[in-house]
Amino acid sequence: MSTPVVTRPTGAAPLTSESLASQLRAHVGELSDRLVADILTVEQSYLDSTSLTRDQLDTVCTGNLRSMLDALASGGTGDLEPARAAGRIKAENGVPLAALLHAFRLGGRLIWQELTVTAAGRTPEVLLAMATDVWAMVDTYSDAAADAYRDAADRLALDDADARRRVLRALFDEASSDPSSLLDALRTFRIPDSGHFTVVSAETSLERGALSGRARDAVLAAGVDSVWDTDADGHLGLLVGSSDAALDRAVETLGALYGTRVGVGTYFHRSLATPVAVAQARSARRCAPAGSARVIRYDASPIPLLLVTTPDAAALAARQILGPLATSAVDDRVSLLDTLDAWFASGGSTTAAADALHYHRNTVLYRLRRIHELTGRDHTDPAHAAELYVGLRAAELAGLR
Repeated sequence: MSTPVVTRPTGAAPLTSESLASQLRAHVGELSDRLVADILTVEQSYLDSTSLTRDQLDTVCTGNLRSMLDALASGGTGDLEPARAAGRIKAENGVPLAALLHAFRLGGRLIWQELTVTAAGRTPEVLLAMATDVWAMVDTYSDAAADAYRDAADRLALDDADARRRVLRALFDEASSDPSSLLDALRTFRIPDSGHFTVVSAETSLERGALSGRARDAVLAAGVDSVWDTDADGHLGLLVGSSDAALDRAVETLGALYGTRVGVGTYFHRSLATPVAVAQARSARRCAPAGSARVIRYDASPIPLLLVTTPDAAALAARQILGPLATSAVDDRVSLLDTLDAWFASGGSTTAAADALHYHRNTVLYRLRRIHELTGRDHTDPAHAAELYVGLRAAELAGLR
């Protein structure tokens, strides 16, 4: 047994629990040194693998020993703030919770050892009563420290989440004028300087908030790494693949997973081009009609891109090109626009359009004539046909179809 820090007093005066605790209280500094040494003997990780310093450990031990001995001397519950402070400090410095709780058990054992040495058999009944008090107090202080530890750990986790969000914002900031923040973000997520990259912008609702995690797993199965950010109206993902073909597979997978509008930026091969691809992906997503489930590639949608780059351009183009058709009854408008879309999709073949729509060819011809009457544009005239195509795409984006 180690040398006691309290010399047993002479004389026959009986010792009480209060007087025993008070004697130890007068030597709290020496007790703290002993406790620090005990902790470092069995829990060297306190200093080896954490940022906790020996001075911090000494301060924590002194405060808690003093508070615990005050409680024993007064018979009260004691001030639990030192225990809570210990929990916060240990969490902030990376000390494991198990090590924190072990330290309190070591402190309780030290107090008990010193009480028994100081009493030296003169007050067995007092020691028996104090045994329950000492270990009940250790439990109380341990619980307070553990609660504070968990609160601090939760706060740190939130702080880390905030830091992660800031890095994500730097990575996906299409308007950033600070290339150093982008470089820092790329390094943080270990994104290589060169490779095969693209950015996707996927539409989601609040109920689909967990999809970013599923998206990461889904493209990983396709051999593509990714970093995701929950955007204000959806998800942004930077895809990193081994080839353009791998990116193609990942994009197809994401289209099936989200089942909403998904915009895809052009493929690029230097990660510093990420902000440009972010802007492209967002624009491409707007090229699909609201409520649709389409994957739109930026480099494959020139007409819709022209329409979405200017506010209200789609509605204006639809009204100017389609004329009365744009404001006709919904059922009539939709059937005529569907016929026009099928005709374009069939390469201008009325027979193929009729087959696709399951109509008679004469029905298709009739509807095309109706479009001519309403818009003043003849589908057989190349210039008029081009305008009708723009009007059709504009009507989609304006929600007229």
